[in-house]
Amino acid sequence: MKTLFKYSILLIFLITGCASQQATAPGVEIITQSEYEKKIGLYTKSIEKYQGIINTLQFNATLLNSKVVQAQLMQKARLYQWDNSFFNSEAQKMNSDLDKSTQIFISFYTPERKHDDLHKNQTLWKIFLDADGRRWEGKATKIKLLTNEVQGLYPDHTRFATPYMLTFPVSTKLIDSKPVRLILTGTVTSATVEFQP
Repeated sequence: MKTLFKYSILLIFLITGCASQQATAPGVEIITQSEYEKKIGLYTKSIEKYQGIINTLQFNATLLNSKVVQAQLMQKARLYQWDNSFFNSEAQKMNSDLDKSTQIFISFYTPERKHDDLHKNQTLWKIFLDADGRRWEGKATKIKLLTNEVQGLYPDHTRFATPYMLTFPVSTKLIDSKPVRLILTGTVTSATVEFQP
């Protein structure tokens, strides 16, 4: 009976210890799902364009400014349970990337599949970023991840849309404190969204 009692106590300690284990290493900043969605929602804009009653274009765009990228770093640390060393390594990469370019994630939908060609060399679209009285032309890269993986960072993305990363040759740090305008334009239609700092 004493042995059974000892094993019961040991089992309780093991269960309690597992339940209170941290998801990430000490010192790694994390963010809750609701905090992350609130933060990213501040820099996500949606637009729908129609020709009469026909939908010609729909997209959600998320500006990856310093605040969003920092939130994504903490989100990834929580989702993938990063240790302190890996977190610091990714933070250094993040800062280096912010120095080189500005990125905007876009969840892009058009009912005509042939119009969904942002990533092609002979695309129907021109992509521009306006900030601080200047304009930069962007390049689109199709994101080849599972829908669930994309939704982990961009909750507004749906399986009906195509995920793209738009990259512009201007340091994010130079335009972080400025209003930023994304313009998609072409023969199909034109659409503009504006992000506030």
